[in-house]
Amino acid sequence: MSVARKAFRAEAQFGLRNARTEISAPIQDNGEEHRHRLVMEEIASLKDLLAAPGADPAELSKRVAEELREEIGEAAKLKRELDEIYEAIANTKNEIAALHDKSSVDNDERGRVTLELGAIVSGTEGATDQILTAAEMIDQNAATVMPMIPSEHEGLVSDIHEQVVSIFEACNFQDLTGQRISKVVNTLAFIEERIIRMIDIWGGIESFKEISANLAADKEGDDADLLHGPALDVETGTVTQDDIDALFD
Repeated sequence: MSVARKAFRAEAQFGLRNARTEISAPIQDNGEEHRHRLVMEEIASLKDLLAAPGADPAELSKRVAEELREEIGEAAKLKRELDEIYEAIANTKNEIAALHDKSSVDNDERGRVTLELGAIVSGTEGATDQILTAAEMIDQNAATVMPMIPSEHEGLVSDIHEQVVSIFEACNFQDLTGQRISKVVNTLAFIEERIIRMIDIWGGIESFKEISANLAADKEGDDADLLHGPALDVETGTVTQDDIDALFD
C-alpha cells in the first residue's frame, strides 16, 4: 500500500520540501517494519527542516507564537459567546419556571383562576337576570297605569317603556362577557400546553426543581398571596358577610 507523508505545518509556511526520495516512494506495508520506517522518516524530516537553509528558528517560533495567540483569542471569544448563550438559556429556564409555577396543573393557583373566571360569569349572569326581571316589572307596571293617567302624561309612560327597552338591549353584555371569558380560559390552556412542551424540551420538570425552589423562597413574605378577593362558593372555612354582620349585633 502506498503511503504519502503528510507535510508539516512549518514546511507549508516556509515552502520547504524534503529532498529525501525514500519518503515519497511507495512503501510496502510490512507491519512493524513499516511503522518503524514511518517514524524514522518523520524524525529525519524534522532534522531536515531544522537544518534547511532559510529556516530561522527564531522566525519559526515567532510565527508559531502568533498563531497560538490568535487561536487563544478565538478560543476566548468563543468562550464569551458560550457564556452568553448559557446565561440566555438560564434566563429562559427561569422565565419558563416562573410561568409553570403559576400555571402548573399541579398548582392550585391555576384552578383558582379558572374558578374566579367562572364566578365572574355566574355573577354577571345573576345580576343580569335580576336587572331584566326588574325592568320587566317596571314595563308591566307602566302598561298597567297607562289607562289611569291623564292623556298629557302618557308621554312619560312611553319614555319609561323606551328606557326599559334600552335596559334589555344593554343586558346583552352578559352574553358577550361570557364568550370573551371563555376565550381567555382557552388562551390560558393554550399557553400552559406550550409551557409544558418547552419544559419537556429542556429535559422535563426534574430539571426545573431547583429553579422552582428558588422561586418559592423568593415568594416567602409576600402578602400578595393573602389577597384572594371575594371567597368562592366552593371554598370552605372562609368568613362570610353574615359572620361580619354578626359582629355588630
